Amino acid sequence: MSETLSVGRARSLWWERQGLGDDARAEDVARAIGATGWLRTLSGADVYIAARARCPNMKRAELDATVARGELRVIPAVRGCIYLVPARFVADLMALNAEPWRRQTEKDLAKANAKFAVIESTAKAVLDVLATPMTTDAIRRALPAGSIPSFGEAGKKAGLSSPLPIALRYLEFDGRIERTLEGGRLDTDRYVWRKAQWKIPAAAADEAARLANIVTAFLDFAGPSTLEHISTWSGRPQRDLKPILDAIKAEPVTIEGVGPAFAQQGDVDCAHEAPLPLGLRLLAFEDNYLINHGGLAVVSDPKHHEIEVDIWGTSKPEAIGKANHVLSRTIVIDGLVAGFWEVDPKTRGAVWTTFAPQPRALTDEIEAKTHELATFLLDDVGNCRVFSLDTIEGVQERANRIRAIGAKKSKAKPVAKKKQKPKKPAKKKPSKKK
Repeated sequence: MSETLSVGRARSLWWERQGLGDDARAEDVARAIGATGWLRTLSGADVYIAARARCPNMKRAELDATVARGELRVIPAVRGCIYLVPARFVADLMALNAEPWRRQTEKDLAKANAKFAVIESTAKAVLDVLATPMTTDAIRRALPAGSIPSFGEAGKKAGLSSPLPIALRYLEFDGRIERTLEGGRLDTDRYVWRKAQWKIPAAAADEAARLANIVTAFLDFAGPSTLEHISTWSGRPQRDLKPILDAIKAEPVTIEGVGPAFAQQGDVDCAHEAPLPLGLRLLAFEDNYLINHGGLAVVSDPKHHEIEVDIWGTSKPEAIGKANHVLSRTIVIDGLVAGFWEVDPKTRGAVWTTFAPQPRALTDEIEAKTHELATFLLDDVGNCRVFSLDTIEGVQERANRIRAIGAKKSKAKPVAKKKQKPKKPAKKKPSKKK
């Protein structure tokens, strides 16, 4: 029989492991991200917001510097998505990604009437010209004429126009080249390629050991998680994860309202002892605290679950109780999503709204901290867009919606209670006594 945790107790440990508790917050940003979870970059400014939530007062240059030093690396990580990852996990992630990528690439090449040999020959040509760090476009221009064959019409149908991007990914997975940041900044989807320079620990001996390392890391920074949530994060089928959880001796636990889950040994006791989430935090839209456990439902008050919010990747709003990837940046109070905030490019400030009225001291704090974070994004980062395809116009539209919601709430008048008519005093019954 597994032990049962209330969702509140589980949430307390999630908060703590994410480095959001006052006693868990860190000044060393590389160590903080290593301990609290790898960050999606998404080529926007939110990677800086997520890091700053764990390291208050962090400057943009401090996070960029961890990449320049090789302490953190920008690589294809779980699900092939680009994450900011501690260097010690790079080799395992590259090896785990390489095999399924190779299988799928060979299938795509077959549709384009090509073989992997053309990728290998293109990769050799890339290494020959990569004397200094170059962008993909610079490499293309530097290659000898005719060294990048076209896949023609068959390639277009298969979604392959050139072997160069595939060759770069092949060399990256093989550890012969590495991506660095154009301009030294994380908020870009333009990378500079160079021949590998960083020395990283070797990958674990086999796939099971590599996957065990990755799942262990997730349970370390995510806390008790269901098999479905581990699968969603890792991109691995649940059937592949069950033996891994057995191998690392993960502890079964049931989370009320969530279901059967797994935790690192000793973490159930830690959940019982973890302090309650307290305080105000302003989080990025894809913050790990919000998405590690299936979306906003478990980190929001049920009375707010019917509120509809903008969703990343679709124009159709969803209720908070069903949302997995909310587009708006969030206000979290005492561990629960309590509202949204956004940079207002027009005023070079910030706007915010909460689902329910808050005490004056707290609204003053929200006002000060949203303004401070907006200033950080506009002046230090120099970018307030959420992801690569986001625009300043999109940011402004979200800010305008939040302002409109706030204005609507401020104009709303409480419904006056109907005055109760005074009851007439009851007539006294005549006494039966004579």
